[in-house]
Amino acid sequence: MHTSATSLKNQIYTSISNDISLGVYPPDHVFNEKGLMEQFNVSRAPIREALIELCNERILYSIPYYGYKITPLTEEDVANTKSYRYILESGFMREYWEKLTPKALSSLESFHQASVQEAEKSDSIAHWNSNIQFHLAFFEIYGNQYAYQHLRSAMSLQTRAYAQTRWEEYHTQLFYDVPTIHGSILEAIRQNDQDKAVSLLKTDIYSI
Repeated sequence: MHTSATSLKNQIYTSISNDISLGVYPPDHVFNEKGLMEQFNVSRAPIREALIELCNERILYSIPYYGYKITPLTEEDVANTKSYRYILESGFMREYWEKLTPKALSSLESFHQASVQEAEKSDSIAHWNSNIQFHLAFFEIYGNQYAYQHLRSAMSLQTRAYAQTRWEEYHTQLFYDVPTIHGSILEAIRQNDQDKAVSLLKTDIYSI
């Protein structure tokens, strides 16, 4: 595929994937090539390529002669993702504890303070996105891009699951204590209390 066509396909893929994660579409929404061609004002080829990739990633599934629907994700999917995240994040925290220096955490401190100030103004989507950014920024300290990408994928799947299983609630205030827990994790690290930090991390992951 030509580079420009590939770029266009990637833009469409990213746009649809992000909108699904943000709960823009209800769980029973049907995508079709004609509608997407009109939405993005492009030809059929990049739309079809984007849909194929979305199906390959199990974000969508194809219904012949009908269209494409969002692949259902369940509460069990959420539970499995939380378990995976806890094992991944707590394992890296213990293994690379020495990297969690005051200098490394300084940007997280600033991010945490901004989250606290915005907490009462934000809806659940903003809270969840803030939570994602915190965990990814935290994990980035360890310097393992392979594991980082897996964490990002896990949180993306979790976002999609929330958007589907709680579509009506997703646009209301659900996540009240995220900034508080994040602050407690940072304080435990400052006190060099690894067990407490890991315990708080578990509470954070499983509470949402």
